[in-house]
Amino acid sequence: MYVRLASRLGTVAMVAAAPAAATMPRPSPPFFSVSNSMRRSLYVASRIAPYLRTTLSISLVNPAQDTSRQSLRSLYLPQRLRVVERLTTCQAAESKQAEVALRKGVLFEFTKESGKSLLAVVQKAEGKKTWIAMDQFGNLHSVKPQQVTYVVPSEEDFRPADIASFIEKSENLEDASLLEFAWEELQESNKDLNIAELAKMLYGDGALQCYTAHRLLASQQVFFRCKQKGPPRVYEPRTSSQVNDLQQRQMVEEAARQEVLSYVREVRLACEQPLDAKPPPSFWESNEKLHMFTESLKSYALELCRQPLQKKGAEEVLETLGLSKKPGVAVDLLIKIGVFPVHVNLELLRSDIPVQFSTNILLSADQIQQSPCPDANQQDRVDLTHLKVYTIDSDDAEEIDDGLSAVRLPDGRTKVWIHVADPTRWVPSAHPLDKEAKRRSTSIYLPTGTIPMFPMDLAGGSMSLRQGYDCCAVSVSVIFHLDGSLAESEVVCSTIRPTYRLSYDNATELLSMNLKEEGDLHMLAEVANLRREWRKGQGAIDVSIPEPCIKVTNPHLPVPSIDLSVTNLSSPAVLLVTEMMIVCGEAIATFGERNLVSLPYRGQTPREVPMEEVQTIPEGPCRAIALRRFLGRAGMSFMKPMSHGGLGIPGYVQFTSPIRRYGDLLAHYQVKAVLRGEKPLFSSADVESVMAVVNLQTREARKLQTSSTRYWALEYLRRQPRGTCYHALILRFLKEREPLVLVIELGIQANAVIMTRAELGSEITVMVDFVQPRKDVIIMREVLPAYALSAL
Repeated sequence: MYVRLASRLGTVAMVAAAPAAATMPRPSPPFFSVSNSMRRSLYVASRIAPYLRTTLSISLVNPAQDTSRQSLRSLYLPQRLRVVERLTTCQAAESKQAEVALRKGVLFEFTKESGKSLLAVVQKAEGKKTWIAMDQFGNLHSVKPQQVTYVVPSEEDFRPADIASFIEKSENLEDASLLEFAWEELQESNKDLNIAELAKMLYGDGALQCYTAHRLLASQQVFFRCKQKGPPRVYEPRTSSQVNDLQQRQMVEEAARQEVLSYVREVRLACEQPLDAKPPPSFWESNEKLHMFTESLKSYALELCRQPLQKKGAEEVLETLGLSKKPGVAVDLLIKIGVFPVHVNLELLRSDIPVQFSTNILLSADQIQQSPCPDANQQDRVDLTHLKVYTIDSDDAEEIDDGLSAVRLPDGRTKVWIHVADPTRWVPSAHPLDKEAKRRSTSIYLPTGTIPMFPMDLAGGSMSLRQGYDCCAVSVSVIFHLDGSLAESEVVCSTIRPTYRLSYDNATELLSMNLKEEGDLHMLAEVANLRREWRKGQGAIDVSIPEPCIKVTNPHLPVPSIDLSVTNLSSPAVLLVTEMMIVCGEAIATFGERNLVSLPYRGQTPREVPMEEVQTIPEGPCRAIALRRFLGRAGMSFMKPMSHGGLGIPGYVQFTSPIRRYGDLLAHYQVKAVLRGEKPLFSSADVESVMAVVNLQTREARKLQTSSTRYWALEYLRRQPRGTCYHALILRFLKEREPLVLVIELGIQANAVIMTRAELGSEITVMVDFVQPRKDVIIMREVLPAYALSAL
């Protein structure tokens, strides 16, 4: 080692043995006119020299002069061996110290559950094996034996107030380079040593010196390996090849660490910026490293880490920032730096639902409209443009896929036409657009916008039943018996010209005006009411309750606009459309059974409803909630219709939304093939296979719609002034005085805490006590009448 020191110093120096290494002060400038590395080398030599018990003259050595190097080595080697031999005398000392049990006043180091190490002083025993200890800040800790990592020897009656000074002295004494020189001394002889021996070799005797040696061995594991965990702990020097490998690994890890620090600096800068001045999301994709760490954080936030490196990278960033390693914390961080918007839809990001269409799909949609393929059902398409057709849907609906007509027959019965959009006229089976629709399975309606099954230009254009345009349709005609049951039905391909495009509110208003010119609309309403009563007689269960309808403008902004209204599912227009859609599904099921067509038939096992019990529950939402318990298990058949107990009909096929539901589109392909006189395109096994995927993705979409609507409903409530009062209806009791309520003005369900006794179906006044949209938590509490009057 001294040959190496000589070559580093490049000069002649004399190192004399000191009385004791522990008293050797750390050199301070000026310390010769040499570089820092030379100064450190001389300092190390001065530390090691006392244990040689000799004076060694170090001369400038030319590496090429082997005789000089060998001469110095021969001078030094016997002394070095004696140093190694002398170290064994320290073993008994540390062994004795290791046997010292924890007792009051002893200073020791332990590891918390978080992995952080602390120094503390024993205060008292707690039971047989646990100790109460106080750290430098006066905090008390309950420490178990397995948490203890080191007991500082010869330090009894230590004061917690002196811990900070002790740590500072240890940090000043600590020098990682000393460990390397000690390794050089010991690795050739492969001599084991313990902490006391290393302390004596590097610093001298003493509690501070031993603890510093412990810190060195714990933090620098390149040169020594813990061979025996003790007590006492025994370390052995690693081989040169092992050290080289570990150093290379450390270099790689340090380079990676610097990359993390560089990314963290950018993150901190972004966090300090106001919302309107943060870097755009594209900034975090601007280079490979930024992109890598940002994607790791996103995957971690969404709990979608598919590779261990992604999780490790995200947790390193969070740890460096001093944040908890939790997905929710990563979400908040990504919002702060502008990668996620404030109101990010996490459920949408977690799903595999495609939000955008590929360029090829968009080009296919344009080509379909500009150069449509031949109409395979042109020969049997019936001209129904003379009929008055009402299309009734929500205000903002773009995919208009059903319309209604009605005529009075000479015998007094009513014939109803349910006209359904015909997207298969534009998209043949196995076309790229058909495959894309199958992949998506359904249109998804979120408060922030629609994710359509087909490109919207096509879905809201050529495919839709547009007012005033000749449109291709599949028309289902139904004639009812006087009691509302289905008497006759027919299915044809048609051409229609929609007369009115109405919203539900518009249609309800027209019905209330009782205009003579809109007699067809009134006929539809009369048949719908008759039909509804007939279904109830067949055991149909109505479980509909008011729901919030939410539209969000500019959802990417920190404070977007939220428009909330209540969808009244019992309005005349909604009931009219609902009944016509149900009767269309029954007619298609009849058509399929008559023609032996494999279709996605839906059914529900009927269950006996205890009417005496149900009659005691107030009508409306309360009864609807109670009746949901009696809904039978839903199922599907692909060979023939099955009874649908919930709807009270013998068979049912969803058919009226082929632009937005792939199951309906599949039924259109099958039915239209039969209308052409051809064999159905798909076997029952094919239909079952397709519907297995469609149903799975439809459930995922429904879950996404529900969670998104719920989030924005709670966000709407969160923004309202504190103390705002609402009218609520008690739906059912979860616990005593903790009911589930329906906020009447908003259509929102929430848990509430009530102060007075109340019955099921009672109306109470409530206010928001706590709401957290991201966690889907809302608690409301009853407001006493005096306060409610003043607030309202």
